[in-house]
Amino acid sequence: MSVVMERGLEESLEDNIIYAIAKVLDEIVQETDIIESPIQTVFHTNKKPQITIYKYIERIKIYTYCSNECFILALIYIDRVQEKNSDVVINSYCVHRFMLACILLSIKYNDDDYYKNDYYSRVGGITLQELNSLEQELLTLLDYQLFVSQNQYYYYKEKLMKYAQL
Repeated sequence: MSVVMERGLEESLEDNIIYAIAKVLDEIVQETDIIESPIQTVFHTNKKPQITIYKYIERIKIYTYCSNECFILALIYIDRVQEKNSDVVINSYCVHRFMLACILLSIKYNDDDYYKNDYYSRVGGITLQELNSLEQELLTLLDYQLFVSQNQYYYYKEKLMKYAQL
């Protein structure tokens, strides 16, 4: 099944989800970049990455071969972090690293096959030690709650598909 995106390119349903997730994250970052973050987490860097969040997610998709469900789960995890930790501000200094760690956890939780962390760290452009720290911190921020109900998953998927068509 294919849909036509506003920019006129025909892309698969899965590509639309990647586009929608990047668009959502871009909007969040535009709003939060003007807010001073009350705390700096291991996810925050000193400078903004040069790669767009869309290109970063696309890179992860190309090299990790993870299921498309993992990207939706990753967005749900980011929302959960924000709900559970109001002092954590996801901005352009940390959104890439949050997304990488969320995708990593969703792959490990959802997919049957996955690579070792050193592979994912190379895909994400960070060291193995950094990725291990991000993974551990994310699990803590999520209170180790990785299960997503079928209803919640399909709610997010439906919203993303509608959002991608705007």
